[in-house]
Amino acid sequence: MNADEPALFDMPCERQPVVSPLGQRGRNRETWSRTVTAEITIVDAEALREAAREARESAVKVVVHERTGPEDADAEDPGREADAHALDALTWLLWPTATMEPPQEVGAFRVLEEDIEVSPVSENHGTLTWTVRVKLTDVDALRRLAAQADPDQAPTIRDSLAAAWRLAADPFEPLHSIPAISWRPGPVTVQHLPRKP
Repeated sequence: MNADEPALFDMPCERQPVVSPLGQRGRNRETWSRTVTAEITIVDAEALREAAREARESAVKVVVHERTGPEDADAEDPGREADAHALDALTWLLWPTATMEPPQEVGAFRVLEEDIEVSPVSENHGTLTWTVRVKLTDVDALRRLAAQADPDQAPTIRDSLAAAWRLAADPFEPLHSIPAISWRPGPVTVQHLPRKP
């Protein structure tokens, strides 16, 4: 017998795919969040402030209550804050759900909430973090959308909600529309938010 030929019991074994725990796959009606972090450097502070002013002026304003006293007249105006610090202007220019339209259109999830946080390191440098919370409504639709973006990732898409969400909606896409900055991607965290007892 040739040493290179397989013996009777030396059958080639197929490697089984590694499957993430079921909790990482996502199920309909679960609530999940995606937190994205990027390191931001302001290239042109005045251009960034001007873009924030334009965004603020074109924003829909909702009056929650009428001002009735002198203490209300001194209430903080978010517009003044955006003018004071260039990094704070980012909160007017970042739309965390900018890439969420395709998944929402196919009924994959419903956006519940979004948060934005700016952590300055210096006057023109800091960290921008945004979180989007969603309620999953059709996880299979999200996986199909992700597979259209990258068919070669099908096994990963099947086993990981984080991978499916990333391919269906690029986490860093919202930064591409912000002028006068350079940025470096940071961590992206996707997690299941268990229902409160």
